[in-house]
Amino acid sequence: MKKHILALCLVAATALPAFAQTPPAPDAVRDPRRQMSERMCRDVDARLAARLAYTEAKLSPTGAQRSAWTDFAAAARAAAAPMKQICAAAPAAPTPGDLAAQLATRERWMSAMLDSTRQMRAAVEKLQPVLTDEQKVALAQNMRGDGDGRGRGVHGHRGHHGG
Repeated sequence: MKKHILALCLVAATALPAFAQTPPAPDAVRDPRRQMSERMCRDVDARLAARLAYTEAKLSPTGAQRSAWTDFAAAARAAAAPMKQICAAAPAAPTPGDLAAQLATRERWMSAMLDSTRQMRAAVEKLQPVLTDEQKVALAQNMRGDGDGRGRGVHGHRGHHGG
């Protein structure tokens, strides 16, 4: 019996490393900020189209609201342009020790997000006056991302966008 247990332990000890995951090489470890930007850039148009379609269905704009909704949707698509431009540029990741380059990259992203946010705010300010109170709540929940359980904002990342 002891021989069987000893043999089993020996087999397990030699087989276990084969099942263990090998840690990634240091150069394969990804920068979390880079991963976030890649997620934000992935399928931007499709995610925005889905968000707009979902929000439109939730709002159910009346005939009198249709023109304002159409203008809003066009403005929302235009507001995505700064983010799409920075995604298209896809700058190389700064060298880990180059803080100035890292900050410059962060500044470009933040600037694009600010431009996009300003455009979205202007579009919302034009749409809200024609909406009912219930539609305003639905707009805020669905375009900001806290109403459908996904927790994603207009830019596709977690975070608070005011309001």
